[in-house]
Amino acid sequence: MTNAKRLKIINHFICMAITLGILLLGVFVFSNALGRLIESIRDLGYSIGYFFAELFGIEHTITPTVNEFAKIPFFDFSISSDTPSTSLPDTWSGFQSSWGAYWRLWATADNFTGYISFLGDILFYVCMAVLVIMPFALLLYLYLGRYTKQQNNDYDIDSKPLRAFKWLTAHTYIPIRNFIYQLVDFVKEHKRYYGIWIFLLLLYANVFTIVIEFIAFYFYFVISFDLSGIYRQVYKLFVDLAVPFSVIPVWLWVIIAYLILSYISKKIAYNRLYHNELMNRGFINERGVVTIVYGAMGVGKTTQITDMALSTEIQFRDTAFEIILETDMQFPYFPWCNLENELKCALNYHVVYDIHSCRRWVRKKAKRWKKYRCRQKIFDYDYERYGLQYDDKLKLIDIWSAIEDYACAYLIYTVQSSLLISNYSIRSDNLMSDLGNFPLWNTDFFKRDSRLIDSYSRHAHILDFDMLRLGKQMLKDNPNRNALGFGVYIVSEIDKERKNTPELKDKKIDATADDCNQKNDLFNILLKMIRHACVVANKVFVKVFADLQRPSSLGADALELGEVVDIVSAGDMFPTLPFFSPFWLFDLLFSFLKSKFDNFYISYRYVRADNTLLLYLFKSITAKLTHYHDGMYNLFGSQTLALQVERGSREGEFMSRKYYRMPKKIYSKRYATDCLSGIFENRAAANYVGIDDLAEYADIMATPVELAAQNSHFQKEIKTLNSADA
Repeated sequence: MTNAKRLKIINHFICMAITLGILLLGVFVFSNALGRLIESIRDLGYSIGYFFAELFGIEHTITPTVNEFAKIPFFDFSISSDTPSTSLPDTWSGFQSSWGAYWRLWATADNFTGYISFLGDILFYVCMAVLVIMPFALLLYLYLGRYTKQQNNDYDIDSKPLRAFKWLTAHTYIPIRNFIYQLVDFVKEHKRYYGIWIFLLLLYANVFTIVIEFIAFYFYFVISFDLSGIYRQVYKLFVDLAVPFSVIPVWLWVIIAYLILSYISKKIAYNRLYHNELMNRGFINERGVVTIVYGAMGVGKTTQITDMALSTEIQFRDTAFEIILETDMQFPYFPWCNLENELKCALNYHVVYDIHSCRRWVRKKAKRWKKYRCRQKIFDYDYERYGLQYDDKLKLIDIWSAIEDYACAYLIYTVQSSLLISNYSIRSDNLMSDLGNFPLWNTDFFKRDSRLIDSYSRHAHILDFDMLRLGKQMLKDNPNRNALGFGVYIVSEIDKERKNTPELKDKKIDATADDCNQKNDLFNILLKMIRHACVVANKVFVKVFADLQRPSSLGADALELGEVVDIVSAGDMFPTLPFFSPFWLFDLLFSFLKSKFDNFYISYRYVRADNTLLLYLFKSITAKLTHYHDGMYNLFGSQTLALQVERGSREGEFMSRKYYRMPKKIYSKRYATDCLSGIFENRAAANYVGIDDLAEYADIMATPVELAAQNSHFQKEIKTLNSADA
């Protein structure tokens, strides 16, 4: 028997043992849970019978039992004469009486004295704990001070205690940890086990009983309107909840509360991230077809256009999806699946590859149908029964016009490669799920598993600038020259590509010139008309995003085509977790502990080079805390950018807007911040001089020889003028 099979059998035995243990809990600890479930089903049956009998006026002898107390003993919640303030009354009048008694007792001097005594007891235990911990903390502090004064150069040599610790963990902790990890994976794979466990635990906690009792009381109440019965249900709810709260120990409740708060906090944080993303899309939708971003160096201009491009790609697919649904409703009985299947074949044979070829394909189909009308030539649509036109109260929409819009939108929606065309690489991770019917996209930026990035990533298409030139082409007979179509076009450092008027004064606008330049390629003319390149159902599926350092570095003709966005400032990165999240307390403690460890670690590294057990433990714990801290900021972080939007004509009218930059979306291996570093690779390959090889100034005043060594235009000018004067 192989080790894998043996391990699988062991895992099954462990899971069955856990299941048996939980069943035994039901027998010896939660013995009344099953009885209460049976009672609740009985109450539901009587309530439903009572509901329908009363509703239809049927004579009956049904007596609802939903307001009766449980016949199975739990805990004595009945009120006693000597302790009226500590027991839950079983009637509303009793509760009112006890409520008044509670507040009368609360306002007495004895109660206040007892409260002060309670606080004093807590303070006493806190002081005792501090007094016990302080000597150990002082000894540790003194030891660490002495620890970092023992200088050595024992590079990467483990101390004897550390070697013993590593041996011990290698034979105990690590095998147990690995076994538990694989057991967890095994349970995840065999869902029936933890499904049974969750079901039994919910049963023992009376969750099913509470839900069934609520439904039973609902059927009873909507007929009887017995308001007095509401309190009885509250009483029974406390009785049912008393079981898990009394049996489960406090320390386990603390863990459960932490897990519940963490789960709720993460749900809220994810919702806030999604809200921020929708706000970003609203900002993008306000912008025109061409948007140019600028700002100070390092503020994140390329990051900004990348972020907007990623959102726009999803927005294009969503818009195409909306067109598909709207067109479907215009002709609800049209067999759209037949159209989709034929279109898939046309795509596979490269008959359809862009919007224009798609329209030609549909129009060819329409021409054949008009020549010889039959259902087979219109995708088996029963047009005689359902008609060929749709009146939207604005115009009559012909069936073939609707088919054309649907086909074009379906093409945009189902393209599996990225819709980004860029002069630098951008990673996209949208996932399409297709069972052979209608495909669906998963475009969630925030719940991607970073360990699986390489398995589902696609990257932006290489931008061939000849696609954006109506005039002179850089490459003669370029096969891509007419490929402009739907998509998001991203140009980083567009001012370096296009330049401004003074820099282009020597360039000729003559289209007959031999070389392609910024004046005769008609790039700007194309940008002026680019919105017409791909319009489906009156929706534009083309956007251009670019960045530059200074607007004046780009010619006015290109700059005025769209809007200019200035990144004014960027706020701090903060997690979107709510205030009650346990993470905020962890964040405060981590900031304190991390600073202490950093001070200790720097001192240690300065005087010592060996590996000791104390450093190993400190570093391991701090690394785990750091990984959790950084992971939470990366998962749920959000940064608010202050933007100013101005028309490209620079008329001085600004619109202030906000944009949210979220690390999980934009920093998840989306692009390289040195995306144009390939320009310097050839220079670097031929270089043999490092910074230590460069000459230094001899004093605070540069000598003439040192100034000449700068090879500066300014210094050369000064030297020439001095030579002329001499």
